[in-house]
Amino acid sequence: MNIRVLAGAAAIAVTGVLAYGLYQQIPPGQPLARSEVIGELDGPPLAGYSRTRLYRFGAQQFLTGQLIAGPRDIEALQQAPVLDALLPTHADSPLRNAAAAREVRNLVYGGRDNGRYALLGSIGGDTGVSLIAGPLGQTLYLVAGPSRDARLGAPGAVSETLRSDDQGASWRYESDVALGPPQRHTAFLTPARVVALQDGPDGERLLHSEDGARTWWAISLREQVWPDAARYDKAFREQAARARDEDDTLAYGWSLYPLAPDLAVGWSWRERVGKGTAQRIETRRFEVRFQDGASPAFRIAAAPPPVPAQDPEAQVQLGQPVFETAGNRIYRLDATDKTWHAVAATPTVRGARTRIGQAWFGRNGWVVKTHARHLLSFGDDTRTYFYTGDQGRTWRPFQLSPDQERGLLGLDAAGQGLLVHAEQGGKTVILRYALDDAGRAP
Repeated sequence: MNIRVLAGAAAIAVTGVLAYGLYQQIPPGQPLARSEVIGELDGPPLAGYSRTRLYRFGAQQFLTGQLIAGPRDIEALQQAPVLDALLPTHADSPLRNAAAAREVRNLVYGGRDNGRYALLGSIGGDTGVSLIAGPLGQTLYLVAGPSRDARLGAPGAVSETLRSDDQGASWRYESDVALGPPQRHTAFLTPARVVALQDGPDGERLLHSEDGARTWWAISLREQVWPDAARYDKAFREQAARARDEDDTLAYGWSLYPLAPDLAVGWSWRERVGKGTAQRIETRRFEVRFQDGASPAFRIAAAPPPVPAQDPEAQVQLGQPVFETAGNRIYRLDATDKTWHAVAATPTVRGARTRIGQAWFGRNGWVVKTHARHLLSFGDDTRTYFYTGDQGRTWRPFQLSPDQERGLLGLDAAGQGLLVHAEQGGKTVILRYALDDAGRAP
């Protein structure tokens, strides 16, 4: 056969493969185009670069974000409490000093699903702030990172906690309340009873408080859930040495969820980790029953798969439905039988299986952001957003612009609209994109 014919055929084949690979990289779906302004921040705009977070506690919503404050921002920021002034480490004029130095201010806004959002306060710090609510959202805690002075002068300085009992209209400093890192998955079971996880020198610990996070008691979960850990770990190391798999290590994962005023449930799993992969070996469930005047009672059971890992960013509220994701599947926690049930799976994209990167769940609709690896991905996976209004029986793909992605807040309470913050006329507004447009040509 003529070598030119072979070369031409090879060139055609390569061109075809490249064309198909480029086609795969094009995410399906149409952009969300129809939007309406449903809210406006009554105060300084949030910086477009800042990580803005939406919290929903009952009927009330809160937004946190950041602003590099300058002198012209002082007047607007002074319309709300300057929360630095409540801290014992504050300067004489924390806001003016911060503005003069153009330091980062963390802003807290409060409002409802539709309407204006009032500035509830600002506080300095480049580490950001987080909000934690008591049962039914009646009490609100603002957890801020340590002040600059504290970080410089006090090694191991902890976060500062402010409390509001009127939906953020007023705040007070809670010097003896500890709710920030290194605690994880903190949840209020009652106004006084709080649980959390924390990594300790003896492995994972369960923290529990009976006085509103003022006094914490620690229990070694390793001893409760994995009493065979020392023996198993030794055998694992010996086996890895014999197999010359010294890069393989043994790791433990943990999750924790509130189920009732006196009950929390969690899972733990041990995995073989090596060369960028993790293989589950065994999973166990632990139930913790809290008793007035007595130590918590534990119940340990083997947990058959599936058991998804807990979203580190999620805040689980007592009485709310709990969803988690793993791979391309969505799981829901059944509080009655304390097991996970697979309720949906995301579709393929251009022939490739997807994995869920982020997910948002509303009453009547869900949105997921998926990643798919294709022939020409080279580490840049195809990103696609999907919407379902029937709990995953059908999915409709859609796309977001870079500006929409940067301002993405999540879903409205009904799960039928996507919320995005954007700047209009020097103000931060909240746009709602109707998800019934998802997947439809403009």
